[in-house]
Amino acid sequence: MATIKISGKWSMVGLTVSTLWASPVVAHVKWFSEPASGATHRGMPEPATLIIVGVLLAAGLFLAKAVDAVAHQYSLTPRRLYSRSTRPLRLVYYLIAIYFLGAAITNTFLAPHIHMPEPLLYAGVAAQLVIYSGLLLDRGRGLCAALIVLLFVAASVSDPLFVLEYPLLLALAWIVLFADERPSPLGLLLVRLLLGFSLVSLAFTEKLNDPMRALSLLEQYDFNFMAQAGLNYSDRLFVYSAGLVELLIGLVFLAGWVPRLTVAVLFMFMVATNSYFFSIGEHQMAWVELIGHLPIFACGILLLFYQPAPEIRKAPVNLRGGKAATPTTPGRLR
Repeated sequence: MATIKISGKWSMVGLTVSTLWASPVVAHVKWFSEPASGATHRGMPEPATLIIVGVLLAAGLFLAKAVDAVAHQYSLTPRRLYSRSTRPLRLVYYLIAIYFLGAAITNTFLAPHIHMPEPLLYAGVAAQLVIYSGLLLDRGRGLCAALIVLLFVAASVSDPLFVLEYPLLLALAWIVLFADERPSPLGLLLVRLLLGFSLVSLAFTEKLNDPMRALSLLEQYDFNFMAQAGLNYSDRLFVYSAGLVELLIGLVFLAGWVPRLTVAVLFMFMVATNSYFFSIGEHQMAWVELIGHLPIFACGILLLFYQPAPEIRKAPVNLRGGKAATPTTPGRLR
């Protein structure tokens, strides 16, 4: 495997350790892992809410498909965005490394809601530190990939829902193992599909099927900006709306429609969430949530900079009445 040199690592280590050391894990990766006691928000959603969510989901999918059809006719993304360098892949390794460092120094086994006996927890922390060191130094990537898979299997045994919520870690393990200068088309396909599957699962397990964790968080933090704007928008409807957006983004990833634009939308929502916690002075929670988002950011960067280009379908008609040959333009990307 080709070696990717990584510089400036010690300043990054210092920043990460200083912001995460001994911090409680209360936010994402299981974003709402600590519901407040005594929460009373139970029951199925109202029929009107289900109808609204269904209509909005159908409209969002229709719009995504329409944009995808246009993307096959014209270039919606600058040609220069496609990268043939190792720099985006190097950044992906940085992000994965920091994620495992953040989990290790907070005594977390991949995610805050995964509870392990102490011996297994300490072994998991040690494994995460090995992954961090290997990716930061670009050494032993095969070992790092194997450890990611082993940690994923152990977490799935502890919480079977983990298999549905975080298969994107397996896609990143594939990238770590097989990507040299650039990820392969198969690797990118796995990243897109497993990222989409993770988002769909999280939309149901955290919001749509069981909104109590999210509602408990809204009891502590006034994050319902729709209500703050003066609209009659309940916290429950706000949670369902957030789940709808997450579900829609996941389904669009699975369908393969305009992946770059979908990544941009996903990044916009994640940055908005982190910015809110910074704005209200909850810097520790904001940093922990940012660390939890890093695997998603890593997947998004792979899709932004290495996504294969579609062929332009439209063939112009020449002066003699036949269809003129249209050369493929691999630089034109969605």
